Amino acid sequence: MSARLVTRMPAEDGTRPAAVAGPGTDTGSGAALTSAPAAAPEMAAGVTEVHGTAEDLQGVLFAGGTGPRPAAEGFEDADAVAAAVEGAATSMEVSGGVVGTEADGAGGVRVDTTVVAALADALSGVAVDLGFALAGMAPLAVELELWSLSGQPQAAHATALAGLVAMDLLGVVEEVAATGGRLLLAQLRYATLEDALTGAFSRAALETPLGAVGSSVVREVSRTAEDVDVALARAGIDSPEEFGRKVEFTAFGIIVRGGGPRGTDALIRGIGLDDIADAALRVPLGGTGDGTGDDDAPASGTGAGRAPSSGGVTLGQYLRSRAVEMLSAYGHPEGTVNDAADGTAGGAAGTGEKDVLAAAGGILAPVVAALMLDAPGVTRWYTAWRTGRRLRPAEVAERAVTHNLRPWLTAQALRPATREVFTGLTPANAAAHRMTGMDRRPLPAGVENPGTIPTTVAGTAAALKDAKNIVSGAGPDGKPVENSTVMVQKAVDEQGRRTFSVVLTGTEEWVDSPGVHDLKGIAEGMTARADAPLTELPQAQRMAVQALQDAGIQEGDAVVLSGHSLGGIDAAGLAANTQFRGRYDVEAVTTYGAPVGDFAIPESTSVMAVEHVNDVVPALDGVANPDSGHRSTVRLSTPYASALTGDSGFTGVGAHDMNLYAVGSQGISQSHHPAVAAHEQRLADVVPHGAGTRTETYVYEGWEEH
Repeated sequence: MSARLVTRMPAEDGTRPAAVAGPGTDTGSGAALTSAPAAAPEMAAGVTEVHGTAEDLQGVLFAGGTGPRPAAEGFEDADAVAAAVEGAATSMEVSGGVVGTEADGAGGVRVDTTVVAALADALSGVAVDLGFALAGMAPLAVELELWSLSGQPQAAHATALAGLVAMDLLGVVEEVAATGGRLLLAQLRYATLEDALTGAFSRAALETPLGAVGSSVVREVSRTAEDVDVALARAGIDSPEEFGRKVEFTAFGIIVRGGGPRGTDALIRGIGLDDIADAALRVPLGGTGDGTGDDDAPASGTGAGRAPSSGGVTLGQYLRSRAVEMLSAYGHPEGTVNDAADGTAGGAAGTGEKDVLAAAGGILAPVVAALMLDAPGVTRWYTAWRTGRRLRPAEVAERAVTHNLRPWLTAQALRPATREVFTGLTPANAAAHRMTGMDRRPLPAGVENPGTIPTTVAGTAAALKDAKNIVSGAGPDGKPVENSTVMVQKAVDEQGRRTFSVVLTGTEEWVDSPGVHDLKGIAEGMTARADAPLTELPQAQRMAVQALQDAGIQEGDAVVLSGHSLGGIDAAGLAANTQFRGRYDVEAVTTYGAPVGDFAIPESTSVMAVEHVNDVVPALDGVANPDSGHRSTVRLSTPYASALTGDSGFTGVGAHDMNLYAVGSQGISQSHHPAVAAHEQRLADVVPHGAGTRTETYVYEGWEEH
């Protein structure tokens, strides 16, 4: 289907109108039309409909409410939130920015607790021997005391000297005993660290090539050690007895009673899935990053603003590319999988199916290379399979894998859109689209967002959470409504200076749903080209461009972007897009819990990526965030509900919640770290704020048909 654009005005009741071609629309030739105020970037295939232009919703969404805003579930306790904010401020780690780049190191101190225990035992023995010596001095002291009664000066002097020696010896005994106790406490602390770091893993597993690779694991070990030490100090643990009373071990970490800020309990998790994924996905697979390496490995310079990597393609980059290829192939009609895949029926497989099967087989290559480094048998099997020798066993295994993957691939397939709709929201149709005012949108206790464009990391996080909540309620079928919206705000000061803020929220559905914040959005966002025209951007990004145009943006105007999760991918994708940057001045990008290390963003833009230490999502791109003078990463640790449970503790799913980022970001802004201050100064310099500033808000809702 050729691309064409249809513009429509919204119906009076705000519902989706019937299909009516806009004035001048060519309904027969398929030529794309981009004129008219509501002209949106058209699709490469299918029909893009624009249901009117977005209008200013500032009064509808951010007018003063009738009462206090509700607190987010799990964040109702203001004291607990304040303690979490303080903990984030004191434990955050910053790399890049004005403070330079922190190099990841593999160094460290290895502590043998058996030696510590032996020293403690030896000192205990010394204390006992000194006690015997002191006891042996008692008869001599008594005899000297008796001789002193004779009035002889020498006897009196000897008696006094014996007393001094006994006192000194008693002091030495006490010091030796205290030192032994401190060594015993140190042994307990290191045992605690070992339990917190290894969790449910055996030492043998951690010493495998996979367990030893990756600076993220080393970094997590160091961070956990510091967290435990700080918690023990806060809890006032200065004896083995206190240690046993206040420290509790769990399968995935430890709890130190009173070891958190403001007397709260400290929850310290060791190595989790996020750290393992971070390390595994960064395994280099060779190649040069310019497409001249392994034939199976895509160049790291492909995709949305990908920066060429001197280390070649990583496992994460490879798997991401292969997964998108597979899911996209299954989504095309010509790629329908039939029984011909395993040779049992149906004749030859179609072209699309062959592509899928090739991808399914190819995806095994880096997995085998990375996970089975010390298994020569597997290596020989893989080599034979790739070179065509002894193909039969490998072919059987490959078919078994693809057969088992087929149901999952079919259900998760990324299907091309035949029709997509962008609806511009207005005060007239806001209620029909379930727009909710500020007084009904929950934020964590103590976190506020007045609805203006924020100039801090904390305010930006609150605005993102607010944007996530502007659509609520249930649809006609009673099911929760998918929040497939983007928000653009314009700030204008009294002198007419203006800046536009693009707010992009995260994933709603982990399938290819009718909305735009879904699995397909992730795939498109992470694989879009930096040189792609604006008409070929992912849906959410094209909606943002349309909202910017409705808000009156002109070439050369300043833009700031922010996003959480998938929204962070979209924000970085826009900032890396050459055509978008050619039109607008992209001043700053702030992301939360997003895999954005693989986006090349020029030095003229200040970039700050905020990541929770237990969040697995930022690791999914398979590369480290670049650190430079204009680009920084803030890693924070904020306690969250179920952090130490079997469901959320190991996987870190709870750490991806935007509410948690909103709380932790309060601490980031309060830290006054130089890199944070520099990023916030850029925001304050470019975004009009304060008295006399007028803010306008534009929102688009998007959906598609397959």
